[in-house]
Amino acid sequence: MSSQKTIKQIRLIYFIVSILLAVFAALAFVFITINGRVYPMDLAAESNLKSLIIILALAGIPASYMFHNRKVKHINPDLGAEAKLQQYRMAYFIKIMTLEGISLLSLLGYLMTGSLNQLMIFGLVYLFLLLNYPRKTSILEELTIDPNEL
Repeated sequence: MSSQKTIKQIRLIYFIVSILLAVFAALAFVFITINGRVYPMDLAAESNLKSLIIILALAGIPASYMFHNRKVKHINPDLGAEAKLQQYRMAYFIKIMTLEGISLLSLLGYLMTGSLNQLMIFGLVYLFLLLNYPRKTSILEELTIDPNEL
């Protein structure tokens, strides 16, 4: 597989996850606006669910960054550009999937409780996802790959 194709795959993963999460958030908002919350809970259970999702967001965002940075740091600098990019793709995929999982949990919490706080948590995690756009220059710089090697 060529290096250019690997970079395209990384971008494709990013765009698919970003777009589908935005669509799901819009559908959840419309559904809650029309029908109200899906699962009525008592106040204690709702508070516990909100706390759990907040804790997962506070722990998951830094964990995804730390895991990604650790995986990228351990990529052998002697490898070729293609091998480096394939290992980077896996690390990036795990980072994006971690952020996606937290986003989905917050949207499910929003559907269950109807609380805008859950939607704001989704927005925060989604913002971190959007800030992780895989620019070609940043990928090459992070992996110390010369653009002429591609």
